[in-house]
Amino acid sequence: MKVFVALFSLVLSASAFSETLQGRWKLLAAVDLRADGSIARYPWGRHPIGSIVVESGSCYLQIMSSDVPAFSSGSTTIGEQMKAGLLSSYIAYSGPCQVNESDGSVTLKIEAAWRPDYVGTEQKRYFHFDKGKLIFGPEPNSIAADGVRLTRRLTLERAKD
Repeated sequence: MKVFVALFSLVLSASAFSETLQGRWKLLAAVDLRADGSIARYPWGRHPIGSIVVESGSCYLQIMSSDVPAFSSGSTTIGEQMKAGLLSSYIAYSGPCQVNESDGSVTLKIEAAWRPDYVGTEQKRYFHFDKGKLIFGPEPNSIAADGVRLTRRLTLERAKD
């Protein structure tokens, strides 16, 4: 019986350790949800690509649509519409971060970002784990779209190296 209890304790410790924000996470899905839990939109399309890395007090997030416009091989100029399309299909920021595992939050001090107005800001994100997946996003109901408040939810899995 003592061996079983010791083994069970080791298994519990291993699973508790695996449920930490630290490490590299691969994006599986990104949705904006209505208050009733239904999907209002897919901010980077139905098959976004991205990752979140949290390591030694630093955080990095990058997400993009997998449906980016193609450039012709001989093109040397990018039109304004294409620039707008690319900007709206991509997000990235990084900087030092403070993880609070007990309340499920991480606060990032943005040092570099895809948008200049993000640089120098603090961004607080919330996270929890559901069946081995990381659920990550800003404060619930913090996204405004068409006069409606939405909740952004990113679903990620731990990257396998």
